[in-house]
Amino acid sequence: AKLIKAETGATKACALEIDTAYLPPAPVAGKDGPSCLGGVVLACQGGKITIDNTIDVRLRLVMEQAKPAIRSLLFPAAS
Repeated sequence: AKLIKAETGATKACALEIDTAYLPPAPVAGKDGPSCLGGVVLACQGGKITIDNTIDVRLRLVMEQAKPAIRSLLFPAAS
């Protein structure tokens, strides 16, 4: 807050509230539906801005980033 005030002259305040709505439970073998392995979802501006930092989302991101490497291992270019 001091740095923001010194650099911009703006005064910013932050209030933290812990919501009573919990993330879905961990996945169960043989059952479909929403599930979550854990993590945190942050929201501000009345829910207009959200940051999903759950393990499920992070794993999905890693899988998307790893697809090119997996493809090259499974389907090597003809030499």
